[in-house]
Amino acid sequence: MKYTWKEYFSFNKKQRNGILVLLLLNALLISYLFISDYFPPRTTSADFSSFKSELGKAGVEISSVITKNNNSSSHVDINSADTSTLMTLSKMSSYCASMLVKYRKKLGGYYSTKQLKEVWGMDTGMLNAIISKVIADTASIHKININTADIKELAYHPYIRYYLAKAIVNYREEHGSFSSLTQLHKMAAIDDSTYSRIIPYLTVGSK
Repeated sequence: MKYTWKEYFSFNKKQRNGILVLLLLNALLISYLFISDYFPPRTTSADFSSFKSELGKAGVEISSVITKNNNSSSHVDINSADTSTLMTLSKMSSYCASMLVKYRKKLGGYYSTKQLKEVWGMDTGMLNAIISKVIADTASIHKININTADIKELAYHPYIRYYLAKAIVNYREEHGSFSSLTQLHKMAAIDDSTYSRIIPYLTVGSK
């Protein structure tokens, strides 16, 4: 016996009601996933004291690492954290966490948490939610030696780019090696604002 395609979609009233309920539940679940990131973060930590007590009675040892994570309010270092660690921050999206790491690599590290506003995908709401939970350990910043770096290496940095890189190399070739970073102030292409942005990423060293 052959069935037409319409017969496969024929339902009685009870079946139609069941399908409508499932569709409604799916719609509610999808809506929750979209708006969950905008819920205010939990301000009070969960009390696990009674649970730990029961574990102790049962002879189960509680890891010191877990205890530390529950009781610690330590900040996340944006110069060493991976995407998984960054995702523990309130309102952080997987895309923004990935872009934060990629931009960190191009910069050579962050010298200030304020630089997070430059990360692609970082909006004001997300920045305000995480800014008090992060730090930037400047000890790990990669510095470029302006006495040995070529134009390509300098131009790769987001704050320098090609024309400024070319100006630095040309100045070095004309006046010799830089003895200090303050000499960059003598270049017409570098104003006070530019100088303050690039100085954390540069060094002189020996030629």
